[in-house]
Amino acid sequence: MTDSLPASLRIIRRANRTLGRVAPTLAARLNQRLFSTPRRHVPREWELAFEQLATRRRLSDGVSVLQAGVGPPIALMHGWEGRATQFAMFAPRLIEAGFSIIAVDGPAHGHSSGRRADPYVFADALRTVAEEFGPLHGAVGHSMGGGSIAIALAAGLETRRVVTIASPASLRDVLQRYAAVVDMPPRATTRFLERFHHHVRARGHRPVDVLELLQSVHTDALVIHARDDREVPFADGERIAAHWPRAALLPVDGLGHRRILRDAAVVDATVAFLRN
Repeated sequence: MTDSLPASLRIIRRANRTLGRVAPTLAARLNQRLFSTPRRHVPREWELAFEQLATRRRLSDGVSVLQAGVGPPIALMHGWEGRATQFAMFAPRLIEAGFSIIAVDGPAHGHSSGRRADPYVFADALRTVAEEFGPLHGAVGHSMGGGSIAIALAAGLETRRVVTIASPASLRDVLQRYAAVVDMPPRATTRFLERFHHHVRARGHRPVDVLELLQSVHTDALVIHARDDREVPFADGERIAAHWPRAALLPVDGLGHRRILRDAAVVDATVAFLRN
C-alpha cells in the first residue's frame, strides 16, 4: 500500500517517524512550515472562462480578486491550494441573478502575494474585501474557505447570507488529520498544534475552533456537503449545521470534495438561497 503513496509523502513520513521521536520540537516546526505553505496549481480548462468574464484587481493587502457584475456584492472564497477561478460555474449565474461578485485568490494562492497561509489570513482577506467593496450581501466558501468565513464573521465581518460547501467543522481536526497522514508521533503532534495556536495568537487572533465560533454567529447560512466527500467527512457538514443557529443542511450525493463546485444543482441552490 505504501508503494502507491507519492514519493514526497513517503520521504516526509520516514523523516517524521525518526525526527518526531528524537526532536519533536524541530519536527513540529518543520511540519508547521510545510503545512502552511500551499502549492499553486494551474487552473483547469473549464475555469478559464471566468478570467474572460471578470476584471482582475489587486487589493491593498496584496490579495488578487476577480470582480464582475453590478449589484449587491457576493464574496467567493476557495479552499486550501484552490483559486478564485474554481467558482467559474457560479459566476455567470450570480451575475444573472443581479449580484456583483468578488472571487478571492487567498493569500499565497493563485495571483495573490505571499508564501504561507491559514484560515485566519483568509479571514483577514475577506474583511479587506468587505472594506474595499462595501457591505457584503453574501459570502460563499468552499472547504477551508467556508471555515475562514466563520472566523471572519466572529471577528466582525457583516453579511446577510453565507453558503459553505464541503467545509470542515474543526480546524483542530484538520491539523490532527494532517499529523496522522504524515506520521507525526504524539509528542511532535502536540507541539505542532501548540505552534499553530501560538502563531495565530501572535497575529492578534483567538485560536478558537470553528464550532465554538459558530455559536455566536446569527447570519443565515446554507451548508452544502456531499455524503461521499473523502477529504472532509460529511459528518463535518452535519456538525456545522447543528452548531450554526440559523443554518440549514443540504446533503448531496456523488459529488465528492471538488466535483461539487461544478454541479448545476449546487449552483442553483446557492443562487436561490442568496436571492431570498
